[in-house]
Amino acid sequence: MGQKKRENSNANPESSGRKCLHCAAEKTPQWRTGPMGPKTLCNACGVRYKSGRLVPEYRPAASPTFVSTKHSNSHRKVLELRRQKDLQRAQHQQFRSQTSIFGISNGGGGTDDFLIHHH
Repeated sequence: MGQKKRENSNANPESSGRKCLHCAAEKTPQWRTGPMGPKTLCNACGVRYKSGRLVPEYRPAASPTFVSTKHSNSHRKVLELRRQKDLQRAQHQQFRSQTSIFGISNGGGGTDDFLIHHH
């Protein structure tokens, strides 16, 4: 009897053709409400969303879009990934601002012009 119930839940029309809008999972025990309305998130993402911790770096490990270098299903690891991403972004911005100070980003030569005209 348990076998039949499991078969019926797999044939459930709620899960056929539906895809989680966050992680693209197609199978879930329950579809949950998300920012785009009812039954738009899988169970795992819906629980995260409701608790206010659904961020781009979060993915259930079984998600077809899970990439271990970009995603995690652990909140601690997600926070670590976000810190790394913010650090890289800050370093990139610092590099860009330094290169613009020295005229590198506007075709180079800015430093030479400054030294020649202000010597």
